[in-house]
Amino acid sequence: MKDTILDKTINIEELIFIIKRRYKLIVSMMILIGGISATLSFFVIKPKYEVSTKIFVGKAEQEEKYNNSDVQMYQQLIKTYSETIKTKDLVGNAIKNVNTMKTTGQVLANITVTPIANTQILQIKYKDDNSKEAKEILSAVTNEFINTSKTLVANGNVKIIESVEEPRVPVTPKKFLNISMGIVIGLLAGLGISILLETMDRTFKDREEIEKIIGIPVLGVIPSEEFTKRRR
Repeated sequence: MKDTILDKTINIEELIFIIKRRYKLIVSMMILIGGISATLSFFVIKPKYEVSTKIFVGKAEQEEKYNNSDVQMYQQLIKTYSETIKTKDLVGNAIKNVNTMKTTGQVLANITVTPIANTQILQIKYKDDNSKEAKEILSAVTNEFINTSKTLVANGNVKIIESVEEPRVPVTPKKFLNISMGIVIGLLAGLGISILLETMDRTFKDREEIEKIIGIPVLGVIPSEEFTKRRR
């Protein structure tokens, strides 16, 4: 009989009963985990700002028009340039001109270079906890790359087509999303703990459950102390 009680499946009615019985625990878990998420988002996790720029890679302006092989060649060249931007020497030389305490490794860890598909355009992004510094670092890296590219492909034409702008709003942490996720996780955790407690509870909850397990009708029920007090 004990195994039957422990191994039973929980239907919708039983789940609703568990929620009603353990609602204080569920609400407490939602408040607790939601509160932890809010604390981390507002006071612990440092905000990060993202800056970006776009660079065009092509032929020198005075040269003749493109053919298909030229376009394919420059699209392949973009991949080479992507790796060039993320080199220690280039980034190290760039940040020498910026008033920053960031190391080359820290800057490299926060730079992403993405070739835009089927174009001759590179998008460079950089994240930093200081919006002004983020703009200065990315601008320095971009300028250093343009100077370096001239030594790699003499007749190349690399120019900025989207300038770096100082961001006003951080991209992380996403405060309200984190809080919402914390509340949902708290809800699920509260439900999980409640179901576990109910499953481990071997006492009978009502006469219907006794009749279902034993298989015979219950003739009488002893009222609880709380019920007796209400009747007085």
